[in-house]
Amino acid sequence: MRGMKGRLIGMVLVSLLSGGEVLALDAGAQLLAAVGQGRVQAVRDLLAAGGDANVKNPAGVPALLLAARAGNVRSARALLLAVADVNAVDAAGNTALMDASAYGHAEVVALLLRAGADPNLKNAAGKTALARATLAGEVAIVEQLKAAGAVDESADDEKKDGKS
Repeated sequence: MRGMKGRLIGMVLVSLLSGGEVLALDAGAQLLAAVGQGRVQAVRDLLAAGGDANVKNPAGVPALLLAARAGNVRSARALLLAVADVNAVDAAGNTALMDASAYGHAEVVALLLRAGADPNLKNAAGKTALARATLAGEVAIVEQLKAAGAVDESADDEKKDGKS
């Protein structure tokens, strides 16, 4: 029994919060936890050890979206350097750029745009990063997105309807 227990403990990676609660049992879950907690060095270490930069949580949210939502530019950069898909989507079709734009994380928006994020992708609700930033009142990010080639959907709709 002792040998089996030792092997099991040796095979299972366990991430502990400061309070001592078990948070993750495998490398992918550890990476997601580190991203979510903003533990950049742990993110780098896990990626260096072969962690999947495109891992998704059980709800289908990629690690890069978690970093973008939190405004964690250093974790986002580490994931991108490990070849995370800059245009990966969650179950609702949101990209990291959409979430960073909606939550007002201008530095993350700039990083994602430099990494090739498509500012004109639409989520399942038909909203782009520009639309989400506009709805959130993120004026500086709206300008940042437009400078990167984001198309104002309302202007396009008016042109189609002959209201230019």
